[in-house]
Parts: sequence; structure tokens; C-alpha cells
Amino acid sequence: MNMNEIITSTTLTKVCNIRPFKGAIDSKQITLTVKYDGLTINDIFAKALRQDVISWQNGPGRKGYDDLIDKSTVNVSAKAPGAVTIDPETAMVAKLASMSPEEQKGFLRLLVAKADEIEPLVKKLEEVTEPTPDVTIRKVESHV
Repeated sequence: MNMNEIITSTTLTKVCNIRPFKGAIDSKQITLTVKYDGLTINDIFAKALRQDVISWQNGPGRKGYDDLIDKSTVNVSAKAPGAVTIDPETAMVAKLASMSPEEQKGFLRLLVAKADEIEPLVKKLEEVTEPTPDVTIRKVESHV
């Protein structure tokens, strides 16, 4: 694929709602038609990547900030850029590798303490084998 190929006769359409200002009650639905003529394929991918980067930064990037290692690479799927795609074990190994031996020992002690807090909850969940008798599940059909 030639990423520098100039695009011609390409228009994308999207229906969207717009309000005159944030928090306004009034809104209008419009169809936005965007022409991409004169751009390169590389330009289009750059525009798509920009939104994917923002989605990742505002989602898993901020949530997992403490686990990120400076100058590392994070692989993200364009199908769901806001989804976490890093293997938890890989993240843990990387986090531990960035610590001093003393920091590692302290962090591992903290993890053991958290696991001890969770264990009774897991046992309670294992005891629940059937739904409570006062719950009724019904299929509701609509005849419109």
C-alpha cells in the first residue's frame, strides 16, 4: 500500500447531534459530509490514530499509569483502543523490574496482604451455588 497516494472522490458521511453549548437542552440532528480529496492515505491514518491515542490515554493509560514504564511500548488494538491489552503478568514483571530489591519486597508484601483480604470474599462466593428463591426471571414480549 502506498501511504503517500493522494485520495480523490472520497466522502464519508456521519449523522450526529449538535447543541449550541455544553449543557444546552436544545439540539439538532445533522448529517455531516466530510470530503477527503487531496489527502494522502497516511493523512487519514494519522487522523484515526489521533483519536485512538486520546481514547487510550483517557482510559487504560491513566488507570494504569503507575504500572507504565517510561519509554516502554504499549500495544493497542484499533478495534478497541480504550481497552486494556497488556498481559497482567507481563505488566507485573515489568513493574517489579523497575524497582529496587527493597521496593520489590515491600510491594510483594502489600500484594500478599491484599490477597489475604480477598480470600474470605472468594470463599463466600464459592458457597453461593443457586440463585436466591425470591428472584423470578420472566421473558417479556412486546407486541408493537
